[in-house]
Amino acid sequence: MPKLSVCIPAYKEPALLEKALQALETQTFRDYELILTDDTPDDSVRQLAEQWQSRLPLRYQANRPALGTPENWNSGIRLAQGAYILIHHHDDWLLRPDSLALFVQALDEHPDAVFAFANTDIRRLSTDERIRLNRPSEIQLAQLRTEPEVLITADFVGVPSTVMFRKSAGLFFDSQLKWLVDVDFYVRALRQQPRAAYIPQALVGVAIHEKQVTASVTKNKNLLLFEYFTVAEKFNLDLRQEPYAGAYGYWFWRLNVQSVDEIRAAGFYGPIPAGTEALIRNRRKFGFRHWYIKTVMFVKYRLLGLKRKDLHE
Repeated sequence: MPKLSVCIPAYKEPALLEKALQALETQTFRDYELILTDDTPDDSVRQLAEQWQSRLPLRYQANRPALGTPENWNSGIRLAQGAYILIHHHDDWLLRPDSLALFVQALDEHPDAVFAFANTDIRRLSTDERIRLNRPSEIQLAQLRTEPEVLITADFVGVPSTVMFRKSAGLFFDSQLKWLVDVDFYVRALRQQPRAAYIPQALVGVAIHEKQVTASVTKNKNLLLFEYFTVAEKFNLDLRQEPYAGAYGYWFWRLNVQSVDEIRAAGFYGPIPAGTEALIRNRRKFGFRHWYIKTVMFVKYRLLGLKRKDLHE
């Protein structure tokens, strides 16, 4: 059995997928299998897989009908034979020849860690310009042990491509979620085993482009309300306390939520957390706070003569 299963849930965009395969081919760590589960309605990804069959330890599965996100991710987990699993999005890529080796080393050296994660180099697809380097603070790393639910307010772990986890955890992604699907997974993993191994290097490149699920989800009011209240119920969040009050108040302002009825209309029928109505009434305060913080940071960047990406180096 391979030590690692790299699972790529593919959907169209064979050119981006080939970039990911090219990076995998350069890896110094070789004890892995590559599982390519394909939601693409045509044969473009299948044909690419056939071209790479002799170059990588690749298993291909076409999903008919398409499974969608995140069930396509889960299909890879079900097929995985490795002790470690990496859900590698088809439009992301490994930045270094030793990326897989460093992920595996982190889990080997920290047997009590449920997953290992690294910094994320986020780039604009059209220009390859770095937008930012995601890197958690020491305070945030400590919070993963004591209160992993804070990830719901700010995902400082990153996308699944930056997270290698143990198959023995027995976890799958929640198929009713799209926007919070990754942080929900991380929180459940850390509640099960409150230790993650952090790798202080950027091992994965993440492309930002208009075809991503994220681009459409952030404009879908009903989806966002449903998901934020689903995880609030699942993890028993107290919306009267920070950082949850600030995060939910911000979304109420951004989505212009004016009553609890809109939450029900979004399809959430569970108990409404205490403090929700007060946050809705005071949503403009949270919007102003968000605007104030952004303005202060913008002025700081200009005074220092820096771009946002430079402050994360």
